[in-house]
Amino acid sequence: MFAKTVVLAPVSGKVLIRVPGAAYPTRLTGARTVPVGTVVDTNAARVRLTSANPQPGSTQSGQFFGGTFQIRQMRSAGGLVSLLLHDATSRQSGCGTAPAHASAASKRILGLLRGSAKGHFRTVGRFSAATVLGTNWGVRDRCDGTLTVVRTGVVVVTDFTLHKNVTVRAGQTYLAKAP
Repeated sequence: MFAKTVVLAPVSGKVLIRVPGAAYPTRLTGARTVPVGTVVDTNAARVRLTSANPQPGSTQSGQFFGGTFQIRQMRSAGGLVSLLLHDATSRQSGCGTAPAHASAASKRILGLLRGSAKGHFRTVGRFSAATVLGTNWGVRDRCDGTLTVVRTGVVVVTDFTLHKNVTVRAGQTYLAKAP
């Protein structure tokens, strides 16, 4: 059902999901329709996500892995599915280190998500959002910003700090720096 539910199916590994209102996550053992707002843990797994588009009978899908994210889709966004990264550790505890280790801490990964998708998908980190239309990409939330890595295709990165869009092509990266 457009902008209300999506279908998740495990591809490999142990996929955990927590639907809105649930106290604890449960294991995804087969294809299942879940509400928008569900949190998906693919840290040790890969999941296929299929969502409806505004055009009746039309769907889009992608495979996502390597991180934890929350699914969002709004009717007003024309089918765009947003995947909000959930950080593995709090920013204060993950980034607050002594100056001697500041360089290593700046590249510490707090949240990660990789995907390969055909359709309108967007990964949202702390400092940027990467919007795709059929590509293979990854996003890493780090202490020094949100890094987008494009393996194939093209991604438009919205840098929240600089208030600008940057086109990132296959083989390129873009770091939206923390303020």
